[in-house]
Amino acid sequence: MVENYNSFDYWEKVIDANKTIRGHIFMQELPNENSIYFHTLIFSKKTGINSIWGYFPNVRSLLGYIQYSFLQEAFYKWIYGRETLVTKIPYVTVEKIISEGERKNKISKDAAASMRYEYRLLNHLWNMPSKKVKIELKKFISAFNKRWIGDKNGFLYIKVFKTPEELGDLVISSSLFTSTEEELQDKIGMTIDEWKNVCSTAIKDTDNGKIFRNILLKKLSEVF
Repeated sequence: MVENYNSFDYWEKVIDANKTIRGHIFMQELPNENSIYFHTLIFSKKTGINSIWGYFPNVRSLLGYIQYSFLQEAFYKWIYGRETLVTKIPYVTVEKIISEGERKNKISKDAAASMRYEYRLLNHLWNMPSKKVKIELKKFISAFNKRWIGDKNGFLYIKVFKTPEELGDLVISSSLFTSTEEELQDKIGMTIDEWKNVCSTAIKDTDNGKIFRNILLKKLSEVF
């Protein structure tokens, strides 16, 4: 079955039908050779931080997620999460969120223009072949992270990985930047060497694929 990832209505139905973290919607299946991996951060002063690790079945599903779901949640929290606790994201279009933010004087014209630019840039990727999408998505993410680096009141961040090993390496390096090795091992429930082995065999070994998935779902992703 070919999914219409380039559709607001598609993502509205998928999110409504799956009462889970948005970035985990397609993680019922184990990772495979076509999977693409990610880490996202959404931080706002009053709402806190969403740190999500996961994977999607292919690059087009990831593109759809970023355009129709991640930007929707990220921009809504950027607009309102600095002043109040955001507990629910209204499922309206990204344009509607931006327009309402402007109308209520919650964002500047420059911020609104940047938000629209991000959305429209992603929209141009749909007609490209998947290999080209991967290249252009990498460029998009690099520029996106620079534009939305923010401050103590909020920031947005996306990182995409080709393999479980790349994701696993960032888990280690980012964790050891703020925590000890022992704290990381307690968090993931194994030694760093064991974690590296799980990541290197997650695609070929079903048991390690399940362990890898469960650690992303239950031990690394944080919403607080």
